[in-house]
Amino acid sequence: MELDFLHIARPLIRAPTAPFHEHFAFGIARAFAAARPLIQVRHDRCGNSLLFYDGGGQHDDDEFIVLTAHLDHPGLVWKTAEGSGRALFEILGGVELEKALATSVRLFDRHGPATQRGIRGTIVRTVEAAEAATRYPLVEVATAGDCPQGPGTFAMWDLPALRVRGRRLSGRAIDDLAGAAVALCVLDFLARRQAAVRLGVLLTRAEEVGFVGMLAALEAKFLPRRALYINIECSSVAAGAVLGAGPILRVGDRLWVFDPDISGGMAALADELAAQQPTFRYQRKLMDSGACEATPLMQAAYRTGAVALPLGNYHNAGPGAQLAPEYIHLDDANGLVRLLIHVAQRGIGAGLAHSAAALDSMLASRLAQYRDRLLPL
Repeated sequence: MELDFLHIARPLIRAPTAPFHEHFAFGIARAFAAARPLIQVRHDRCGNSLLFYDGGGQHDDDEFIVLTAHLDHPGLVWKTAEGSGRALFEILGGVELEKALATSVRLFDRHGPATQRGIRGTIVRTVEAAEAATRYPLVEVATAGDCPQGPGTFAMWDLPALRVRGRRLSGRAIDDLAGAAVALCVLDFLARRQAAVRLGVLLTRAEEVGFVGMLAALEAKFLPRRALYINIECSSVAAGAVLGAGPILRVGDRLWVFDPDISGGMAALADELAAQQPTFRYQRKLMDSGACEATPLMQAAYRTGAVALPLGNYHNAGPGAQLAPEYIHLDDANGLVRLLIHVAQRGIGAGLAHSAAALDSMLASRLAQYRDRLLPL
């Protein structure tokens, strides 16, 4: 399982990406699906993609699970040329501006390959936006020579794309490319074994500027109504999770709480998996230091739960004066793959039924034990 995760995660996490500029990551996802004939792909008009494996089985009319993850990360998007080797960029997504201004960047050519290293640049000044409604800061970037120009040009922070040191996986854009890699790994496992289940993976755009890819998919009615949704995120350990202590069953975020039936069903299945595999561990947390795409799904009345990988240096906010790579623990990633495979194969309903039966039994036993002591009053 671990080798499968790293094999799928490496090219995806290395792909350059930014809000509205996820084409390299989507290209890798399309190639992943094309190599697996049992996986079908649909796109909406805004570029969100739904990868779907239909293994049929005895319950074709049952609700099925769709895993969701976004393919962007905070970055810089080209606005205008300022002369040879200079251009204005808009910083899209939440970052610590002071650290961002002190960090070099890499500019990427939309016509180049996903493996390009990018052209190194330096932020030389901030620029007062002419438009009063501009939400994100404008900066001028300078390069030693000519740099890519024009719509579609974007930049990322000049940080290592991916490194594995012991059990730590770090990179410039772990959030949420590692979450997407988990989803693809689950899909790969089920398709290769021709499992008798159905599972979708929804990959969205521009989450970092307010879930706009997901909102567009909801507006277009692109998402199957009967599905149960599980959002996969990389969520800051600042909210109380422990790196290496297992994946997180996320019951809510800073804005909302999620479907209690899905959360309870997943918790019961996580306990079941832990009983079968003693090395499996998990955490159950609110994770309210940020918000995720489960909230707009819930607001649109889609039944939605969430999971997360504990993330260090969230949005590249390291302890130093400059931005730093994000990082996760490989045991958490592999544990999340194992959990979601188990959930897909057993079904949320099975977990919920088991959990409800156990709770009913415990409550009935408690009342039976103490009922006689209530009756005198």
